[in-house]
Amino acid sequence: MRRKEGEPVWAPLLRLRAAGPRFERDTVYGDAWRQVMAQAEGTFGNYDRALRTWDLSARRSNSDTAAATVATRQAFMSARRVSALDTIVAIADTARVIMINERHHAASDRLLTLELLPALWAKGFRYFAAEAFDAAALGPTGSLAAAGYALDDDGYTSEPVFAEIVREAKRLGYTLVPYEAYGSQYEQPDSLTSQQRRDYWQAANLAAATVARDPAAKVLVHVGFAHLRERVVRGWSPMAAYFTTRTGINPVTVDQTTLTERSTPLVGHPVQMAMRGALPSANTVFVGTASGRGASPAAIEAATIGVDLTVARAPVSLMDGRPAYLTMGGRRRAERVAVPECATQHCVITAHLASQPDSATVLDRAEAERVGQITLFLPNAPVRITVYAASGERLRSWVRNAR
Repeated sequence: MRRKEGEPVWAPLLRLRAAGPRFERDTVYGDAWRQVMAQAEGTFGNYDRALRTWDLSARRSNSDTAAATVATRQAFMSARRVSALDTIVAIADTARVIMINERHHAASDRLLTLELLPALWAKGFRYFAAEAFDAAALGPTGSLAAAGYALDDDGYTSEPVFAEIVREAKRLGYTLVPYEAYGSQYEQPDSLTSQQRRDYWQAANLAAATVARDPAAKVLVHVGFAHLRERVVRGWSPMAAYFTTRTGINPVTVDQTTLTERSTPLVGHPVQMAMRGALPSANTVFVGTASGRGASPAAIEAATIGVDLTVARAPVSLMDGRPAYLTMGGRRRAERVAVPECATQHCVITAHLASQPDSATVLDRAEAERVGQITLFLPNAPVRITVYAASGERLRSWVRNAR
């Protein structure tokens, strides 16, 4: 993963993929390789590859019997389906803090946050906190503060949907809040495990930068996986639970990682097996008959994992082999781009706003391997498209004007 001087940010990711045979079944480093490689595939928009890589170590579901499938289908088909976006926006009238999670390798989980940013801004939310943010970049002299855009640095924000989230939050005027635990916080003398220590300091940093500083603060928090669970269980002390203890604020917690698509239904939640072909295309909350806390409906499966809402969505569809979610709800459109230099070799194609340097986060990034055309998802703005050989050599660059 070490980047050589002058090479593109994505070059180590190709090396990481090439190292697959070494790490795929490695009992010591294999899980780390799978996690990092799956996230890397996501930055290229290789959605299927990302799911398959992540699931290499997944266990077969224990609930894949015919009886469980039938029961699950009946439960979800009989439940009321409501829009996840509309449900969260309605809750925002009284909520102080809303936490929504993602699988780091599945950029489709970032679309709901992108939709929520303008809707919650209208409800008085002014802080957007993310596990992905780097405190140095957001500091007074940091790259994001100084340049106005995130850097393409191979972190989470290098992925096109997350990059768009940053642009939208900046456009609206949100205060961007980093809260990840850092160096010295991991070295505190206490009785916590390394996992507890990380979540404890995440909660402390989040509270200090938002509600402790601004008593009227309304905060949207984008987290990874189980950090937003509100219940402490054996082996996991989540950030959200620490946050409530520290502040007295009970956040609205929205899980997107439980009912979502896996590389094969056999390693996923039974809802994905039971409802193939029946899941709605939009993000959906399945609501049971019981009433929930405050304005929050009682979502099926939420109590099981210790959250308020669980979101389900249909499997991702593809356009020319690339995930259709890269249209980002109409912000982008698919365009076929001729890359004749890639007809005989493996290339990487990047797209940036023409007004920004190559060091800025990309609008899109894709691979072309022995094909003369590639589909990119681009906005109606001047865009600089660059074609690289897989070795990192820049082959061609040009500006596609607004259309």
